[in-house]
Amino acid sequence: MVARGTIHQTIDLLQRAITQLGAELPPGQVEKIGVMVNKAMSVQGRTFHTPEHVLALADRSNPHITLAALFHDIVYFHVDEGFLPEIKEILEPYLSTNAAGDLTISQGISRKDRAFWGTCAVFGFNPGDVLNPFSGMNEFLSALVMNTLLVGLLKDQDLFITTPCIEATIPFRPTTPEGKSPAEVLAERLKRINVQFELSLPESGIDTSVQCAVQFANRDVMNFAEEDVARFLDNTWKLLPETNPALRHQGIYTIGHYRHALQKMLGFLTGLEPQRVFSQYKGEPSDEKYQRLLAGADRNLKTARDYLGIKLVTAVILEAFAMATGGDAPISLFLGDLDPHGPGGNIEDYLPEVSKDKKPKDDRLFALLSEGRANESYFDLKNSPLSCFIYQHLGIEECRVVKSKTEELIAGSISPEGFLAGLPREMVSAVASAIGTMAWTRKAALDSLMARLRS
Repeated sequence: MVARGTIHQTIDLLQRAITQLGAELPPGQVEKIGVMVNKAMSVQGRTFHTPEHVLALADRSNPHITLAALFHDIVYFHVDEGFLPEIKEILEPYLSTNAAGDLTISQGISRKDRAFWGTCAVFGFNPGDVLNPFSGMNEFLSALVMNTLLVGLLKDQDLFITTPCIEATIPFRPTTPEGKSPAEVLAERLKRINVQFELSLPESGIDTSVQCAVQFANRDVMNFAEEDVARFLDNTWKLLPETNPALRHQGIYTIGHYRHALQKMLGFLTGLEPQRVFSQYKGEPSDEKYQRLLAGADRNLKTARDYLGIKLVTAVILEAFAMATGGDAPISLFLGDLDPHGPGGNIEDYLPEVSKDKKPKDDRLFALLSEGRANESYFDLKNSPLSCFIYQHLGIEECRVVKSKTEELIAGSISPEGFLAGLPREMVSAVASAIGTMAWTRKAALDSLMARLRS
């Protein structure tokens, strides 16, 4: 069978889900919606939330989860830098801007607009609320698009299952001050909606809806429990250009841009607990599976923090050299060609061999740095030769110590020269020599810097 492209698969999934739920939609309308979904997921700035992400989440045997997969990420306001024209047309009546320029939910919407009021009720939002991209804005607007398109076509009871699936994908939420999980809060809302919208669902139907939502939300973040940490880091790296637009320009972004992106990601992962990644509600998932998910997330988060910490130390060392020899510069000037298939060499070619006695004890981190993440990345090397070199010299404990000192350099409380002076002289000298070979325009300044560090 000939492989079908993402646009065809998206349309097929939409048609299948609608048919499974006993509804009919003219082929032209199926095509129009499917094309819109595929187009929204293909916006240039996206590297993780793509059509492939939708296809991976869809469940052909479960139409509610399939619809949630299709629609849950179609709005990604800040990454997409606004709305697609087709989506803007749908959402415009429901959005306003306040005096501060914030996007808010419009007031005065007719009470007969079940798509609007139903979506607000599931998310716990109200007219006049300011929409925050870190507190459900994208998920709410994505669900509102879905419900506006499908209300009247699908039964309210079906949207009552699919909309909570999208709400549950608002990520990394803590429990309430009263100790209630996001799933328990969602269940309370659905009980009120059942009465308000006269759905006449038994309590078991509400539980089923929340369990479906939890199942879908866990699927959405399943990469956190990957058996292979290299694959988990793959997805982490796909997110970097989405949240750091400068990284979308291969070879042009600066050392400072790269350091800032790593610093943000490390800060986020450092404060993240497995219990805020995965959810459980009344046996979904089972206790055994839930504990397995938590253990996997804990393992991957710990490894990712160390990996990112070493990468951050490397970036700050490069930044210190740059600041001490003329200022920030494109990272490719110091590291060389970031395209593994490109014609140019990179800094690895000019680093000396590290003696065997310096081989780190943590083979897991060494393998990640030397062999790389699971797949190539268009903006960065898969492996990390300079980070591996630094890790071999410092080891994990010293890397953690140096990482704490990077904050002083970033804050300006220590000079670039002072920061470099606190590192092993042999390592600093080797890195300086390699940079000088790659960026000959900095060689004289690097030689002068190293002479001062040796004196």
